[in-house]
Amino acid sequence: MSLTIKGIEKKKYILEKATSVFIREGYTSVTMKDIVEECNISRGGLYKYYSSTKEIFEDILSFGKENDYFVFTKGMENGENAIEILSDFLQQQKSELLNIKNTIRRAIYEFFLSHKNNALNGILKQNYTETVSVISKTLNYGISRNEITKLASNDVEKFANHIIILLEGLSILALGEQISSKLIDEQLDIIIKDLI
Repeated sequence: MSLTIKGIEKKKYILEKATSVFIREGYTSVTMKDIVEECNISRGGLYKYYSSTKEIFEDILSFGKENDYFVFTKGMENGENAIEILSDFLQQQKSELLNIKNTIRRAIYEFFLSHKNNALNGILKQNYTETVSVISKTLNYGISRNEITKLASNDVEKFANHIIILLEGLSILALGEQISSKLIDEQLDIIIKDLI
């Protein structure tokens, strides 16, 4: 469906409000009624754009991913230092980890755990692959500019995987309230020290 500017704005509004609901309630307990009430629109107004909470959540994931990638690509386009780009990203992750109850991460885990099917496994794998790719590009960018000196080009993808796996592990610890600011700093500092 091709949307007008007004339609695009309405959809964006729905996603913002729905994100608030998912942050508060998680994924599995949210209904379309909850989102209608949060948006203060009619059911028909919501169903004009979305037919399910799953569809809404998939769009939220898509827009969140685009925003994360923008940080990396815009930094490289502007000629910023690769270590600064990565450090800024890692500090953003730290902020989210320390404030995890007010992020959508719990809902993301619930979403993927409650929908065990091939299509969603494909989305999860695609998100992971794309994240590895954008972090790898940033690492290669830093290597080419001699800002990253301790990482060999043939280890870039392995290191990008390491960053993502580390962040996921920290997320799980944070959701279980088993994490401190000191532990996060120690782990994130190791990433940077392994590069320069």
